[in-house]
Amino acid sequence: MYAIISLLVVVTLSLIITRIATIALMHTGLSRPVSQFQARSAFTGAGFTTQETEHVVNHPVRRRIIRTLMLLGNAGLVTA
Repeated sequence: MYAIISLLVVVTLSLIITRIATIALMHTGLSRPVSQFQARSAFTGAGFTTQETEHVVNHPVRRRIIRTLMLLGNAGLVTA
């Protein structure tokens, strides 16, 4: 039972974090689909090598958001 609750908490927190990051990226001028993909990619550490990434890494605020997501994703992986 403890394992199921832990899994649900981790998944819920992951979804909340990526949703917040998506909104933050949208406020910097990215479209919603691009923001969702970039946030999820950075958080999971998978697929973060697309042409759209150039738009992210060339903007200082977006770069800070993505860097934070990468750190949170790795911290979540270690603690889970």
